[in-house]
Amino acid sequence: MNVPGDQVSLGAKSVFGVLNRLVADFASGNVNGAQAQQHTMDLTAALIYVSQQRVILDNSITQLNAASGAVATEKMQLRAAQTELMQADLATVATQLSLAKTQQAALESVIVQLGSGSLFDKLR
Repeated sequence: MNVPGDQVSLGAKSVFGVLNRLVADFASGNVNGAQAQQHTMDLTAALIYVSQQRVILDNSITQLNAASGAVATEKMQLRAAQTELMQADLATVATQLSLAKTQQAALESVIVQLGSGSLFDKLR
């Protein structure tokens, strides 16, 4: 939220506008008690609003910091994985892949055999 200071407001009551009216009331020497009291209440309401907005902004900043930390952790993990991939021995990886494919084919064959007939037929 990027709001110029003179636009910080509660509805139509600008914080600085209320302050200026209060100053003008007291500077003129013609202080109307009810009017000064109303300006003071307006100022209190505006400051409460500013405090509430500050809490919202603080929560947003906390969420952004948490997201930034998560992104940094993910980036570090991706770099580690990239380094590990770059340092992999291609011959070893090819051998492991071939072994995995052989094991998968054998497992599929066993599953097909188990699928025909009942389990009790296999136990005999």
